[in-house]
Amino acid sequence: MSIYKNPFLLCTLALFVLVSCGDKSKKNSDNIKTVPVYKVTLKDTIVSSKFVADVHAKNNVEIHVRIPGLLDKVYVSEGQKVKKGQILFKISDVELQIQLLKAEAVYKSAKADLRIATVELEQAQTLFNKKVIADKELELSKAKYEAASAKVAHAVAEKKAIDQQISFTTIRAPFDGTIDRIPFKEGSLIENGSLLTTVSQLDDVYAYFSIPENTYFQMMEDKTLNTQGDIKLILPNGLVYDQKGELRTADGEIDRETGSIQYKAKFHNPQGFIKHGTSGKLIISEPKTNAILIPQKAVFSIQDKQYVFVVQKDGVVKMTNVTIETTLDDVYILNEGLKRDDLIVEEGTQSLRDGDKINIKQM
Repeated sequence: MSIYKNPFLLCTLALFVLVSCGDKSKKNSDNIKTVPVYKVTLKDTIVSSKFVADVHAKNNVEIHVRIPGLLDKVYVSEGQKVKKGQILFKISDVELQIQLLKAEAVYKSAKADLRIATVELEQAQTLFNKKVIADKELELSKAKYEAASAKVAHAVAEKKAIDQQISFTTIRAPFDGTIDRIPFKEGSLIENGSLLTTVSQLDDVYAYFSIPENTYFQMMEDKTLNTQGDIKLILPNGLVYDQKGELRTADGEIDRETGSIQYKAKFHNPQGFIKHGTSGKLIISEPKTNAILIPQKAVFSIQDKQYVFVVQKDGVVKMTNVTIETTLDDVYILNEGLKRDDLIVEEGTQSLRDGDKINIKQM
């Protein structure tokens, strides 16, 4: 019997087809995910980079003994501010003064011998000119004169050497600064090369920091590393130092061992609050206008490249490569890949594939 002659069977078949199509449509609708999206906008922001820093005094010099002896006098105390040329220590020079007296005597004796040799040479020259003496006698007088001259020169050198040693017994400040710890007391026997103290010039300090080679070139390209940026120093206790820094170049080449280049930031330190050897962190901030900021959670990586899902007008997502310039808290600043008003998937990218269709979650 043909189904066309059985109205009941025909209706039943039609109803089955309708139900099957409805079920398939419902199933396809159930497979469409509902995800939150983010609309790309351009914003003005501040780009900040953080670096670990070691703080050094403007000048920091160790004062070492250049001649052994007894520490006769200490004129300063630890932590005292001193002026350039101010006497800091005095090493006993009694023995050197005795040596100087001896050297003076030798010098005077040599000068007397030189005067005698000069007179003898003049007389010999006169007699030779009159053909009274032979040339050998004249040459002998010249040799005596030269020997006497050499003795005078040697005596002068000995005297200068002792004078210099005596000058080493008076130690002066090389510049205006602050005295560090003084390990020796008056009366101590000091060996040559011993460290007496350190003098630090603290009116300015320099915070040294290293930038990785790739970061350096990226920052130079983005112009986020220049002398006009806002530079802050975070002290070890977490406080922000109240003076702003000035960026200066420290090295002129890349360190091949570390793959980095060193910079420094200068900070005024009028009260001497920051000491040599302080550690801290530098924050270098640079304003950036019309930046494209997107949430970090919207970005996913495939083989060292970063992507987002751009939502097209029909609700279909397209995997799009983006280039990240820098990171700010929980957002990225992009170099390229998106434009204003683009719509991207904000969350749930791990469950999507290129070409999937989505529903936009109403926020």
